[in-house]
Amino acid sequence: MFTVYGHRGLPSKAPENTLASYKAASKVSGLKWVEFDVAITKDEQLVIIHDDYLDRTTDMVGEVTQLNYNELQNASAGSWFGPNFKEEKLPTFDDVIKFANSAQVNLNVELKGVTGDKGTKLSESMVTQVAEKLKVLDAHLEVMISSFNIPLVKLSERIMPKYKRAVLFKAAAFESDWRTVLEFCGSKTVNIEDAKLTQARVKMIKNAGYELNVWTVNKKLRANQLANWGVDGNFTDKADDMVHLEKS
Repeated sequence: MFTVYGHRGLPSKAPENTLASYKAASKVSGLKWVEFDVAITKDEQLVIIHDDYLDRTTDMVGEVTQLNYNELQNASAGSWFGPNFKEEKLPTFDDVIKFANSAQVNLNVELKGVTGDKGTKLSESMVTQVAEKLKVLDAHLEVMISSFNIPLVKLSERIMPKYKRAVLFKAAAFESDWRTVLEFCGSKTVNIEDAKLTQARVKMIKNAGYELNVWTVNKKLRANQLANWGVDGNFTDKADDMVHLEKS
């Protein structure tokens, strides 16, 4: 089995983590999964953005967890990409659920680590809200919860244990205690950075009985190589170029 995940939608065709990007991904024939990033505002509203700060992907500056939702809800999340996308806003979690139900796509929900001085409170609020809002998702659609942040994955195990959990690893941070980390989180899925990933490491993870997905793979030859090595899936900005590698 090999699964292709639309990383932040289809950001090669539309601005990342916007409804335009997710809709573009949903039009890729055969693509079953979309990945997106969930953050939380100061007043505990869930918004979809990858970075801790607004600066890179909107026309505003500032830290998401230090702003109330009404301060960023009108930010353009697409003007940087091109004039046709200037009206794109930061989606809410509810927007993504509505999209998924309409497009009938599975969701990889990446929980972003919470910054600032109320991290524990906001983290618990984030996971609790995600669990509650996912109840509206069509029951037959699949969900994977993922994060670099170990407390968030552990909270997910406690608050929404029904969903598969994946621990995200950067290549340089994949240490010998990785199995202890996954066991602590009740997870059997590793989502690892592609950089310097070797066949030997893939074999080690797979032989230990874990599912293995790789991010972010944008070259077809590399994706094909990983599939041949036994990797279970890859996250890509170019799902339209990769989806033919899907195997069930």
